[in-house]
Parts: sequence; C-alpha cells; structure tokens
Amino acid sequence: MKQQKPLFLTLILLLCTSWLFAQQAITGTVTDSVGNRLASVSVLVPNTSIGTTTNENGKFSINVPQGTTQLEFSLIGYRKQTVALGTRTDLIVTLLPVPNGLADVVVVGYGVQRKRDVTGTISSVKGDDFKNIPVSNSAQALQGRAAGVDIVRSDGAPGSVPTIRIRGTGTINSADPLVVIDGVPAGSLNDVNPNDIASIEILKDASSSAIYGTRAANGVVLVTTKKGNFGEQLKTSINLYTGTSKVIKYLDLLTAPDLAKLKREAYTNDSLAVPGIWNDPYYSVQRTDWQRALLRTGKTNNADFALRGGSNFSTYSFSGNYYDEQGLIPNSYFKRYSARINSEHRLLKIIRVGENFLYSNTQNNAPDTRSTQTGTVWSALRFNPAIPVKNEDGSWGTSKADNELGDINNPVMTAEDPIVNNASNDILTNAYIEIDIVKGLRVRANIGYGQTQYNSSNFTPAEPEQTRSINLASYNQGHSENSTMLEEYTLTYNNVFAKNHSVNFTGGYSAQTFKSSYFNAWRNGYDDPSSAFQNLNNGNPAYQYNNGSKGVKSGLASYFGRLNYGYKSRYLLTLTMRADGSSKFPVNKQWGYFPAFSTGWRISDETFFKNSIPFINDLKLTGGWGELGNQAVPDLQYLPIIGTNQNYNFGNTPVNGVAVTSLANPNITWERAQMTNISLEFGLLQNKITGTVTYFDKNTKDMLIPFPLTETYGIASIPNQNIGTLNNHGIEAELSYQNKAGAFTYSIGANASFIKNKVTYLYGDKSNYIPSVIYGRQLLETSRTYEGQPIASFYGFKTNGLYQTQKDIDEDPNIANDDRTNIKPGDVRFVDQNGDGKINDQDRVYLGNPNPKAVFGLNGNAGYKNFDLNFSFAGVSGISLYNADRVAGLDATGVFNWYADQLNRWHGEGTSNSVPRLTRQNLHNNYRSSDLWVEDGSYIALKYVALGYTFNQLHAGATKLPDVRVYASVYNAFYITKYTGFTPELGYTDGNRQRGVDVAQYPSARTFTVGASINF
Repeated sequence: MKQQKPLFLTLILLLCTSWLFAQQAITGTVTDSVGNRLASVSVLVPNTSIGTTTNENGKFSINVPQGTTQLEFSLIGYRKQTVALGTRTDLIVTLLPVPNGLADVVVVGYGVQRKRDVTGTISSVKGDDFKNIPVSNSAQALQGRAAGVDIVRSDGAPGSVPTIRIRGTGTINSADPLVVIDGVPAGSLNDVNPNDIASIEILKDASSSAIYGTRAANGVVLVTTKKGNFGEQLKTSINLYTGTSKVIKYLDLLTAPDLAKLKREAYTNDSLAVPGIWNDPYYSVQRTDWQRALLRTGKTNNADFALRGGSNFSTYSFSGNYYDEQGLIPNSYFKRYSARINSEHRLLKIIRVGENFLYSNTQNNAPDTRSTQTGTVWSALRFNPAIPVKNEDGSWGTSKADNELGDINNPVMTAEDPIVNNASNDILTNAYIEIDIVKGLRVRANIGYGQTQYNSSNFTPAEPEQTRSINLASYNQGHSENSTMLEEYTLTYNNVFAKNHSVNFTGGYSAQTFKSSYFNAWRNGYDDPSSAFQNLNNGNPAYQYNNGSKGVKSGLASYFGRLNYGYKSRYLLTLTMRADGSSKFPVNKQWGYFPAFSTGWRISDETFFKNSIPFINDLKLTGGWGELGNQAVPDLQYLPIIGTNQNYNFGNTPVNGVAVTSLANPNITWERAQMTNISLEFGLLQNKITGTVTYFDKNTKDMLIPFPLTETYGIASIPNQNIGTLNNHGIEAELSYQNKAGAFTYSIGANASFIKNKVTYLYGDKSNYIPSVIYGRQLLETSRTYEGQPIASFYGFKTNGLYQTQKDIDEDPNIANDDRTNIKPGDVRFVDQNGDGKINDQDRVYLGNPNPKAVFGLNGNAGYKNFDLNFSFAGVSGISLYNADRVAGLDATGVFNWYADQLNRWHGEGTSNSVPRLTRQNLHNNYRSSDLWVEDGSYIALKYVALGYTFNQLHAGATKLPDVRVYASVYNAFYITKYTGFTPELGYTDGNRQRGVDVAQYPSARTFTVGASINF
C-alpha cells in the first residue's frame, strides 16, 4: 500500500502536466473607442471560472484551455463583448460604452471624446433607442429624445423630412442645422436607414459647434453609422416589420341635407333669392364622405440586414435596406433601396485606412396639400357631399353642374389620375487614412463626395368634365444634379504630461465645393394617353416650354483648431477657432472668424466634496461663450443679376432682351450668432440618476433681411442687408434613472427645454415688419415679424364675442365713431385697440406666438426575463396655432361644404358667441384675420410604444438557433390636445416667416406594426 502512494502522486503530476501543456497563452490590449487603454477590464473564458483583468496599461495575459474559441470582455459602463479567437494569440479589443452612462464616449467635431471631459453641450441619442420605429428618416424618431431640440413635421406625407430646430429659430433665413453623416457634411436623413445608425450627437452650444464655424449657427447634427469592431466575430442581423396606417382623426363636416338647409338660410338672412340647386332634392342626399374617400389605409413594409465583424487588423460592415411606405392618400408613397459599406484596416500598426459608402435610391410622390385653389385635402373638406366619387357610367363625379358647387375638382380624381414618377439616386462616400507619426500624434486625410441625381416625370390625363377643366393631357419631365466634393486634413495630438496634465489638440484644413444643374420640359396635346406614348416627343410642339440652368458653383475653405486641456481631469478648458471663406460673399467680405471657449470644473473630484456628499457621484460645472456663422442665403447677392427673356417694345416692334432683375449689395456678409452657455451635470446614487441642466443665451447679429425701400426699381428685387438681431434664451434639462430589481430592469429619461424668442432689432422702426404669404381665397395675412415680438407672430384683430342684439351694436364703444350700417346681430364684435371708436387696420395687434415656450419628452424601457417594453412621449406647450382651414370651413361666403360647427352658428340671441351668423354678403367681414382662428396648440403625444419578446437559447438538436425578437408597436398612438384641426404638429409654410398655420396639410397617421429581429 505504501508503494502505491508514490505511483498515485506520479499519475496526478502527469495529469496536471498534460493539462498545463494543453493550454495556450493569450495576450492583448483593451481600449475604448477613443484609443484610451482601459484598466480593470474583466477577461473571462465563457462558461468557466478562468479569467483575469487588464492592468493599468490595458494589457492582459491569460492561459486558456486548448479548444477555447472565445473570450468575454466586460467593464462597468461599457458593452460586454465576445471575441472569437481563431488562431490569434495577441488581441486588440475595443469596448463601446453603454447608453445613458457617464462613461459614454460621444462624437464631437473631427473626433470623439469621453463625456466626462466634454465642456460643451451635447445631446447624444443612441441608434438602439429608436430601432425599428416605422419612419423613413431618423429626424422623426428624434422627437422628444433630446433637450433643446424641436422636431416639427410640416405634413404627414410619406418621406417628408421634419424641420429640426435647435434652441429655437435663430434667423429669418434658413435655420436648419448642419447635418454631418460619417464625417461628411452632405446628404439627407432620408438616405440613411434609421436601423443603420449607431448614434446621433446634437451639438447645441458654440463651444461644441464652433469647429464647424460657418454653418454651425443653427447647431450641428452628427450621424454615426454602425460599424464592425476589431476582434469581433461575424454577426448577422435581420429586421423585418410590416404595418398599416390610418388617419388619427377626421374633422366634422356637414352632411348633404344639413348643407342644403344652411345654404338656404344664408341667402334668406341676406334677403337674397335662394339658388335653385339648394331646393333640388338631389343635393340633399348624402352620397360621399370625402375625407374617408380620400384618406384611406396606408401600408409600411421594411426589411434590412447587416453583416458586421472584424479581425485583429480589419473591421467590416455591410448592410442593405428596403423601405416602402404607401400613404393615406392614393398615389402618395415613399420607397427606399439602400446599401451601405463601412470598413477599416490597420496596416503596419501605425496606419489605418477606411471608407464609408452609401448608395440610396428613393422614389416618392406627395400630392399638393398647401394650395387653397387645388389642394387635395382642402378640396376633400370642401367638396359637396351629394356628389358621388364616380358616376354610374364610371366617369368621375364633378361639381360642374352649378357654380354654387364651387370651382374645385374631384379630390379623389386629383389624387389618382396623375401618373407620377420621381426618383433620386444618391451617393455619399468618403475614404480616409490615419498615420500615427509618433506616440500621441496622428495625421488624417479625409476625402468625401456626395451626389444626388433627381429625375421626375408627370403625366396628367385630360379631364374636360371637371370644373377646372383639363382639356389636354400633358407630360412634364425634369432632371437635376447636385454634387459636393470635400477634402479635409487634420492633425491630432493627445498626451498626458507629468501624470496630471492632459492635452488634446485637433487642427486642420477643410475645403468643400458645390455644383448644381437642372432642366425641365413640358408638352401637352397627347391624343393617346397609354403609357407607351408618355414621352415628350409625342406631345404637340405647339404647346411646350423648357428651361434649365447649369447653376452656380460655390465653395468654402476653412482653417480650424481646437485645444482641450485637463488638469487631473478635474479642471477642463476647451479653446476653438475656425476661419471660413465663402464664395457667397464679395472678396473683401468672404472671410469670417469664429472663436469659442468653454471651461469645466469636476467638483465631485475635489477632496472636500468626496468626503462630505457621498450620494453625489459626479458633479461637473461648465460654461462657455462663442460665435458661429450662417451663410444660408441665396448666391451672388453682391452682384447685380441680369435676367434674360425680358420683353421690350421699340415702336410697334416687340424685342426680346435682358434686364437687371436684382440689385447688388456689395457689403453683404455673414450672419453671426453669439452664444453663452452654463451647464451643471450630475450623477447620483451610484450614477443611477444622471442629469444636466443648462442655461443658454443666443444672439443672432447681422441677420440678413430684406430692406424696405420706398423707391421703385422696376422689376428689380432688392438684395438682403445685414440689419436684424434676434435673441433666443432659455433653460434645458435632461434627467434619467436606471435600475433593476432581480430580473426586472428599467430606465426612464425625461427632457425639457424652455425657450423665449424675440426679434430685438429689425429696421429701427417698430411700424416696419417682414410679412409672410397670404392665406387662401379670403386673402388673410396671418403672420408678421415685428421688432420686439417673436419671429412669425400671428397678427390681426382681437374679438369680444358676437353681437347678440341691436342694442349691443348701438351701445358698443368700440364702434362709437364708426359706420354701423352693415353690422347686424350675430356679427363679430371686434375690439378697438387705439381708442378712436373705429375698427380699422390700426386696431390689428399681436395675437399669438407659434414658437413653443416649452418642448419636452419622456422615454423609457423595461425588461423582465425575455420581455421588453419601450415607449416615447413628446409634447409642446405655450404655443399658438392659426387654424386657417377653420376660416375656410366656416366662411359662409364660400360656395363649398362647411364644418359641422355651422350647426352651432348664431341664429338668434344667445345661440352662439363664437360662430357668426350665416351671411353670403359678409358686409362686416366676420372672417378677417382675428383671434377667432387662433387656438392653443399645446399637446402631449405617445409617439411610440412597443412590446417585444426574445426567443434565445433555442436549439435544433445540437445546433443553436439564432436569437429572435418579435414585437408589436404603435407609432403616433394618441394625442392629448385642445386643438381642433387634424394635428397640432404644424410646421413651416413660408420659410421661417410663417409657422403653425393650418392650411389642411397632409394629416398625420397612426401606424400599427408587427416585426421580428433575428440575430445570428
């Protein structure tokens, strides 16, 4: 027995030795996406207890059993990553931050930065937050997700891109932010599949935006698409969803019997003979609900896939997308086919080369829903309900029988008849090379190119039986091209001196050129409407026109630099300078210089703070100032513009010639926006609660506005002048909370911004103003921009109910010195503002602000085992809307259908104090611009809610099946609002000169979807 013990020990030793020899050593380095090496990263062999951690230099070494195929890397604040080994024994691993953590890395201009070191104001929204939302572009999905960002969709047409306003409307000119996609300031958000987006950073203050100088006055939106990671095994994902859409609400209109009755009453009130058509029984029979005939069920289908991964030396990502949205209105649609390729390669350890390539083909058609002459939705609200969509013989119903039926065409015919093909082919690509010259010093060259080719064709059949007769079929064809070329060269230096002094410098040169051209041609007189003959050659050359332009080539040249300094990561400083030269301005005015600085103090790193307030884990105070530029104005205003095809007469002989069509302004130059910013960032209770509160003050100076002249210059227009100033100031806040209880995890985030907008200087004369377009057949002036008021304010008469009796009229002091002959009980009581006892133009005043005082959002998600729930609310308050379509729907002088509110009209003392009496003559002008049509536009909406379940750990025999998440969702689930129109989300209808005016735009839809995401 004693002899067996050494033998047993020998066998144990041999087994241990063989086990040791059956292992292999794996070494490597772990960094974040900025390149900072990460300490204390857990490195684990899956399903074992074998593991290690990285040292202070991000290095690790681990012995793993033979046959090990994967390693898991994890660190608090970063996403867990599984890396395939293959034959590799020396790894380079990059960890990505988790959303909503203070350890986040955010994209900044020309680079990335740890969020804890940022001194500017940046909102970051992760792509996973809006994944699979049924929208054509990411701007719609951003709504309610970032403080200080107002997303307004001007109409609900498929493919329409919302307006983005960052910290209010900063100018009467284009106030759109600069959009940068993968480092290229070009392209459209409609080109990018939202499921391809990794993150969207919104640069809101001068310090973060100033490195983009010339185009950053209205903020910057940085879109970063998903890419593969070094050392990441191949991952395949497939996303599929399908859905249906319905209009959120219908407006209440009169039925045919009620309409005929009230038409008779209107004539009787004016002691006029009632036209025979209103006594004709045919027109007292309800045949068509024109809203429901036009606004049908829409459909949305989406399919996309992605292949992503990487080796130690290369990353790759390839994705494709098909998106098809059929709108509520027939023949309205948006389709997108897109493909994206991203890759990066490490060469010789010091060189990296990479590229981003996007191709997108979009096809779309959206009907005209802005016109009060032929607008599709406007026509559906006005068309007589006794008329059928189609007659028994198959022809379209028409209002041609009598002038009392109105001069509009069948709205369903207007939508369905035209054969429209609009297609856009877009390319956005860039290639770059980075070289590490020495440790911490890197040079980068980036070349980008973007091109859009747009082709359109429109065939309109003849419809001679409609009121607005289309006697001859016509065909229109157009083509346009826009392209941009970008070249950028940057030098980046990053180092730490004496352990406590960190320095990061980025400097460079950028140049970008823009070119455009277009042509358009038209013919009519097509005897054969079949598709084979729908081309220009088959039209009648006697009825044709064409035009075109090679366009103007413009360009920008820029020099920029940014220095970030930190002492112990506690005291922070950012200095930025950019010089821009623009071809839009004369030589002596071309260059603009845009400086900015910001500082930060990480209070929570101070010893006195750590020891006294333990529940506050992070506290940072930042502040800064800077100046930004805006050059988004028409080209060549510094030169006199000469137009061709001008007609002259010499005696009795007409001659075609040229003329000056625009005068010159040789002093035109940049608009400038100066911004001051103060922020407090915090993390509480082990960073379960994080938040930011910011105060900002933004002043736009040298705003380019039209100059009012009393002189006459024939047909020549007057160029803009650097005159106006405008102020936006306010507070914005973001707050989030995340936690878990056992298997239940949850997070919730809220944001809000409170903004005041005021034009501080216009012409130095408060009686002068900038007008907006006139609305409708009533020729209503809805909006004016005055000094001392918010931009695009509503303007008109104040009212005080309706006159109930003749005594009310006789004793009204508002009209004590006025002619009362045409005023009758049931007419509107207008308020005398200047005390002269008369109602005239001098009594028109400010009626409301279309710019919201507050914009807010609430977002959250929860998970329990395999279930997940996501939701997003958005809303605004303190906003006025002008319901111009309500004017048209109640105007008794119109020969159209009316709103059902006419049933509550004034028709005797006490019957109404808001809906005027019916009168065809309208001698008191009850329907002029007034506060009768201004409504509270505040709302809160559940924009998106989705419930999902993930099937994982499924096997077919020994084969593991891919993870599958199935879900159901609702987009635009509901609105809580007092607004009476289709939707309170009303955008811009005349640039920034008019906002929040309801002209019966394409209404918003509620979309129900079901889908699945498959991950291999």
